[in-house]
Amino acid sequence: MRLYDQLKYFIKQHSTYSNDLVGANAVKKNSTILNIQNKFNFSASDMCSNQETINTIVKQIIKKDKSRRYYIGKKNENIKKVNRKVYRYECFFTRKIRIVPNAKNSFDFYIENIHLGQIPEDLNIDIKNHLETGIMTTFAYINGGPYKYYDKNSQSVCEEDEAFDLNIYIQFSG
Repeated sequence: MRLYDQLKYFIKQHSTYSNDLVGANAVKKNSTILNIQNKFNFSASDMCSNQETINTIVKQIIKKDKSRRYYIGKKNENIKKVNRKVYRYECFFTRKIRIVPNAKNSFDFYIENIHLGQIPEDLNIDIKNHLETGIMTTFAYINGGPYKYYDKNSQSVCEEDEAFDLNIYIQFSG
């Protein structure tokens, strides 16, 4: 019997008994499920009035993004159908966010190792409690900048620009 025939015979004989070969409990299931304790969502302009700082962070995010999926991958023909502003960098984001306690019982907020400002005071107590007890997940998405939209009057796709901002999302699980 050739090797091919032997393998074929072996697979045929044991294919219905794969649990016996591997074991029914080969992978131990983890019964601990993380629950979302709290979510915070705010913009960079809430923390920092300096547009240059926000622009510097945005440039870093754009520079490091590997996808290069401008206008969320939509062409001008698709923008007609969307019926809203489609920003050039709206799907660009970073997870490189740090929250660092400072001497003033507040927290300094860094995105891409650039100091953005301090977390809004009304969130300090909640953030402190969650940092001590939970697992933090963070994202900062680019908002604003160049965008395209379909103008019904001129029946064409128009391009405009507005100031950059960042939508910041923080989630604590435990």
